[in-house]
Amino acid sequence: MPKIEKWDEVNGASAENRMEAFLESATDSYAIMQLRRTDETAQDRFMNYDWLERSGRVPEIDHYEVVYVGDLSHTADLNAMLEGLYVQFNVARPEDFRGHSLSVSDIVALRQNGVVSCHYVDSVGFRELPGFLQPENYLRNAEMAVEDDLSMLDGIINNGSKKPARDERPSVLEQLKQERDRPAEPPKRAARTVDDREI
Repeated sequence: MPKIEKWDEVNGASAENRMEAFLESATDSYAIMQLRRTDETAQDRFMNYDWLERSGRVPEIDHYEVVYVGDLSHTADLNAMLEGLYVQFNVARPEDFRGHSLSVSDIVALRQNGVVSCHYVDSVGFRELPGFLQPENYLRNAEMAVEDDLSMLDGIINNGSKKPARDERPSVLEQLKQERDRPAEPPKRAARTVDDREI
């Protein structure tokens, strides 16, 4: 796709084309991402980040679509830049913007000097999402496969359950297997007594 400098042309394109144009932009830019309207994303819509964490969830790139891209005005302070975009997309939305007002659960992606950062719109302020644009977080998937307590999805694989440990007792099944595998001893014969002999 050729480099698109005029965002008005991009915003009429599909979400995939808007993302590609944002990532390949020759200028500093931003992208507004909102959850796709599907059954899978319905319960995440407008939920704060703490709720997602308590639910064992994280924002996933596949659940979002780019609804708008634009040039980024230079501001020294990152928080001021994000707050400025929040005000713009709530008070003075661009005429060609077709999404809902910038709200909790939306993501603002910033591309500055070729570096992209993503920021979750939270109840108060923004939360940075390192690695959000990676197609899949392989460490998280590995952790989910082996973690014994899914409420402990924290980047440390199988770091133990929050439940208190019980005293370990030998397994009855293991004891039975050991007995089965033990070599058989010849049966012991009882010694015959006088009463046992036939006379």
